[in-house]
Amino acid sequence: MVPYTRGAVAMPILLGVQLLALAVVFVVSIFLFIAIRRAGPRMKARHQAIAALCAKHGLVASVAPGDFAMLGPIDPGWLANAFSSSDHGLAVADFNRPAGKHTQFFSVLTFTIAGLAMPHVAVTRRNLSGVTLGGSPILELESAEFGGLFTIRAKERRSAVMLLDPGMMQLLLDCGEVSFDMVGDKVLAFVNRAMEPAHHPTEPIEFEMLFKFWEGFIQRVPDLLRAEYAATQA
Repeated sequence: MVPYTRGAVAMPILLGVQLLALAVVFVVSIFLFIAIRRAGPRMKARHQAIAALCAKHGLVASVAPGDFAMLGPIDPGWLANAFSSSDHGLAVADFNRPAGKHTQFFSVLTFTIAGLAMPHVAVTRRNLSGVTLGGSPILELESAEFGGLFTIRAKERRSAVMLLDPGMMQLLLDCGEVSFDMVGDKVLAFVNRAMEPAHHPTEPIEFEMLFKFWEGFIQRVPDLLRAEYAATQA
């Protein structure tokens, strides 16, 4: 009679677990391969649509390291479909940032308001995380409609109230899911793509909303704000 040994029983079990693990890895690899193959044409179609849209605004497929400095230290590989103006005063891109086991998907646009030195202000769609790190104290405005849709953070109340006049608030209400951060003469507008409804890749609606916001924002910066928060010239 063969004596019972715990190792003799454990070995087949261990081998079975290892084979199961290999099978799982194989299946997952096949799934990822198929997903990447299917996503390829969609990604190409999106890139072509974005390139055509950016060309209408005079942007080319080139960005400088400092174009998205408001995002903080980032891996250049987190940017895709990146375009900028020749003077780098305007830049736009898809921004995919790892966040633990998940990935955050944003489309971002940054531009300069020459001559302005604005204390930090952030206006973010409620229930959405911002794209920049850190933040200023929460500010409540008198508009219940606007406050119900956006969270406002501001380092200084006076400058934020001056910026968010009725015209600027209406622009944000008209621009879908666009949020923004501003400090100094820089503005960073963004859309959380994960929260957007599905749409055809040849219709980059996030970029369209961002360009609409940029054009409207520049036109609506109050003259009083430009006067009271003008950048000090050397």
